[in-house]
Amino acid sequence: MNPPQRRWVSRLRMADSMVLTAIFLAAAYWGLEAWINLFSPHEISFYRDIFGPHVGDMSMRIIVLCLFLIFGSHVQYTINQRRRAEQALRESEEKYRTILESIEEGYYEVDLEGRFRFINDSTSRILGRSRSELLQMNIRQFLTEDSDGALSETFAECRSSGQPVKIFDCDFKRGGNLLCIEASVSPLKNKAHEMIGFRGMLRDRSERKRLEMDLLESHRKLQNARAATILGLAKLAEYRDEGTGTHLERIREYAKRLAEEMANAPRYREYIDQRYVEDIYQSAILHDIGKVGIPDAVLLKAGELTGGEFEIIKCHTQFGGDAISAIQTQIEGRSFLNIGREIAYNHHEKWDGSGYPRGLRGHDIPLAARIVAVADVYDALTSKRFYKEAFSHRKARRIILNLRGSHFDPEVVDAFLALEGEFDRIREERLRQEKNSDYGARECRIDSGKAAAI
Repeated sequence: MNPPQRRWVSRLRMADSMVLTAIFLAAAYWGLEAWINLFSPHEISFYRDIFGPHVGDMSMRIIVLCLFLIFGSHVQYTINQRRRAEQALRESEEKYRTILESIEEGYYEVDLEGRFRFINDSTSRILGRSRSELLQMNIRQFLTEDSDGALSETFAECRSSGQPVKIFDCDFKRGGNLLCIEASVSPLKNKAHEMIGFRGMLRDRSERKRLEMDLLESHRKLQNARAATILGLAKLAEYRDEGTGTHLERIREYAKRLAEEMANAPRYREYIDQRYVEDIYQSAILHDIGKVGIPDAVLLKAGELTGGEFEIIKCHTQFGGDAISAIQTQIEGRSFLNIGREIAYNHHEKWDGSGYPRGLRGHDIPLAARIVAVADVYDALTSKRFYKEAFSHRKARRIILNLRGSHFDPEVVDAFLALEGEFDRIREERLRQEKNSDYGARECRIDSGKAAAI
């Protein structure tokens, strides 16, 4: 039984007791009168003396007396209940205030204009002012211009809806410092349920925000260092065949743009997320890492390759994929190397199944490898090699379009066509950078193999 039910039962029992008392008194009176009349048929003088000359009025007097007892007891009970309720309310308010004073978060109450009505010690500590000072001030005096506008909008929203507003961040001024404060706002109402101001909590998140920013900065530096290390390792592999230029930088830019474009296709909307785009950007440059395992006599041969030599060249896909797989065994959880491994193994596979090393076809070829295949061939076609001049963007576009559905995934080619202006811009930009930085421009044997295969 809940407290309201217990109170109601208690009141019923009290009323029942009063009614029973009245009934008992009335019955006693009539019993006494009947007993006297039974044994004394003649009128007895002391009876009149006791009850007065109008003994018939006695019943009315007793009824009135009982009514007074009933209502008097009820009034007394109500008064006592009210006193107990007021005492409980005072104790509850005292306990509430004690809790507010002891919590670490700041608690505040302001009027509709923002003037402080009540604060706890934590609010005083956060704002760096004594309670007596703060009670003479307005909360807006501590806000930056942007935060003042945000708080005004929050107060207006709370006032119009009559509902609390979710936690939001704002900047408070304390001396010459800015504090990042996590605040909440709720309506403050009087006993008539009229809104007279606002109340809420203040939590100083300055230190936490600083740590978060430091963590983000450390993560950014770590990511940059990782990317620079990977690029350096990939370039070392490329330098074995006497220079790379900005080939790797172009490849990863092309691959990233293609992945972003293909994310708009219904088939890949759920598959290609921001993590996937970042991973393919980081790992595309590892596509030819396996050529470190190709003998110099084959890799650096100036003349035309024999059939056997070209078979050796083709092994770079297996070498690269195996090397990345070996690295992955030392890494816990998912990493960008998952996509890097897929690219290294499969970027020379062809849509019609005529590629190497396994002759995969269609969607059996991992998406990342299908994307990098287009990016890699476009870059090989538009770059200068010892056996040819660089093709124009238009000529490279025509060749890739002719290979749609045989060498390349048709959807990847469609994405390339949608981005061809972006590809041309990246190509020219990187080539200018290469020229200005004195990058080497001599051709690698694997790129000649790509061109020969096309």
